[in-house]
Amino acid sequence: MTSIDDFWARCRAHLAANDPGSKYRVRRIGNAQKLSESLLGLITSGEKTGLFSNPDEIQPRPATGDIFVFTDFEGRPRCAVQLREARLIRFADVGPAETACESPAARDVAAWRDIHGRYWQRIREAEGGTFSEEMPLLFQRFEVIYAEPPPAG
Repeated sequence: MTSIDDFWARCRAHLAANDPGSKYRVRRIGNAQKLSESLLGLITSGEKTGLFSNPDEIQPRPATGDIFVFTDFEGRPRCAVQLREARLIRFADVGPAETACESPAARDVAAWRDIHGRYWQRIREAEGGTFSEEMPLLFQRFEVIYAEPPPAG
């Protein structure tokens, strides 16, 4: 068994009567070690309950009810989440209903646009593209259904 298989077995045992079954997907959170740890800390504490992604990065496209095992940058499982909402939205249309799921520093729409505009600009430029407020994002609101502490060390 892999560490993710072991994690999933512990998750299922923890949920017992609400066992989600065997279907889950794995997703690494963050594109750098420090960002990964920061985001996972916010997610496992319940402060961050949603993500915005490039819709082309996650295939098949996630749907409400899907379960993901979120891993850290090194691929170690940290939590399991169940999507409560998954939909496309243009960057320009993101408003308070969507930013409410963000970390405290990004819940204000203007702050969210500043932080995420710079982020998406860096990502798009690295891909050889350009950032546009018309670009679609995949908005995912989730609930943590199981979490484990980060590995020691």
